[in-house]
Amino acid sequence: MKIKIREIGNPLVRSYVLETPLGWIAVDTGYAGGLKQYARRFCGFAPLRELKFAFLTHAHDDHTGFLGELLQTAGARLVCSEKSVPRLAAGINAMPPGTVYLTRTAALLSGAIRHRALSPIIPNESAIIVRNEDDQPFLALGLPIRILFLPGHTADSIALLLEETGDLFCGDAAGNSFLAPARQSILVEDFAEYQRSWDRMLAVNPSRILPTHGNPFPPEDLVRYRHFMDGRKRIPAKESNSR
Repeated sequence: MKIKIREIGNPLVRSYVLETPLGWIAVDTGYAGGLKQYARRFCGFAPLRELKFAFLTHAHDDHTGFLGELLQTAGARLVCSEKSVPRLAAGINAMPPGTVYLTRTAALLSGAIRHRALSPIIPNESAIIVRNEDDQPFLALGLPIRILFLPGHTADSIALLLEETGDLFCGDAAGNSFLAPARQSILVEDFAEYQRSWDRMLAVNPSRILPTHGNPFPPEDLVRYRHFMDGRKRIPAKESNSR
């Protein structure tokens, strides 16, 4: 089954959309205020009404900024982790105890990360709430798209794997931006879980990994950098925000 991948975001936040026989799937959105540009780029491929699903990798503001507007405008169905639901309703970037920054630059940005507001979203009755990896709504519809649970960056982090091509849309479970030269995310809620999620990504044998931040990269990079943070200083989010 041919699933076409389009990228309609920018170098800072990649916004992928998938063309499938059942309609289009958005993978995350972007920062607040970005709907107009997003819709214009999407409509270069199809009318916005053909966007049938909006898949959320996790509830941070750079992934949910105009999600509510998009759901309402396109009439798309939200697909998200059960753990995203209270975070979406709260309208803030969660910083639970134990959250750390993996780079000093990220720690310097901590205040902005913590205090950027999200527009609260309450999933409606059409939303598909995924509770574990036994819940596979796309496979159930006949699409070769598997949902993976990749906690660590956040407790609600999930991803999409295109089974026929091996393309893995990992959200922020890994990165490839100037802030993450070792493919690490800049912020991690649970480091042990985060490392296990890297192992989980390798276990599904992806052909390439498409993060939200930065260019796609080969899975061999996860092997190369798997132990990059071992023994390195991690900056507690609470500590960095108290400066």
